[in-house]
Amino acid sequence: MTLAEKIAWCRKRAGLSQEELAEKVGVSRQAVSKWELGDAMPEVGKLLQLARTFGVTTDWLLGEDAPEEEAPPRRDETAQTPPPASGGSWVDSVPGVLGRLLRQYGWLFGVRLALGGGLFTAMGIVMRAVFNSFDRSAAGMMSSLGGGLGGAGVVWTDEAGNILSQTGGAAASPISIISGFVIGLGVITLVAGIVIARSLYPKKR
Repeated sequence: MTLAEKIAWCRKRAGLSQEELAEKVGVSRQAVSKWELGDAMPEVGKLLQLARTFGVTTDWLLGEDAPEEEAPPRRDETAQTPPPASGGSWVDSVPGVLGRLLRQYGWLFGVRLALGGGLFTAMGIVMRAVFNSFDRSAAGMMSSLGGGLGGAGVVWTDEAGNILSQTGGAAASPISIISGFVIGLGVITLVAGIVIARSLYPKKR
């Protein structure tokens, strides 16, 4: 009995669909389908997870013994088997969509995250530069038209010195605050992406 046949046999005996098995092992349904068709072989780490999921040994999965010689337990029996204490990658413990993306793309997810963070940072810097340039141009134009230049921007006053209106003040403007938030978010995302990519990049042996 081949590995492909054993994976399909164990999955059906455990009462799992290909999608459910893929979720437990951390791969796509297409990967499980290729394993069962014999078009692809699971990696060593995935082979260990398959053995744990089915409650069998990796030796049995890789051997040619028929299921009757070492029949794996049924689904209700595997549910009582405690999970492994440690030794898995930290990616396996990440829940939800983020964990799924990390398991599917690996270190490339970190690269994409870093690129997105760099793009956000650049957008925030450009936004702030454009606004500051526009604010200086507006201040110069209003000043030449008779406005007074105050510490927070251009201040329009009447003949008695009463303030009529005020423009400028880039430090407290909504656009400046938004651009600062975008830059901060971009830098955090960039750093997180670099850390993820470096930690998941396959080490040379």
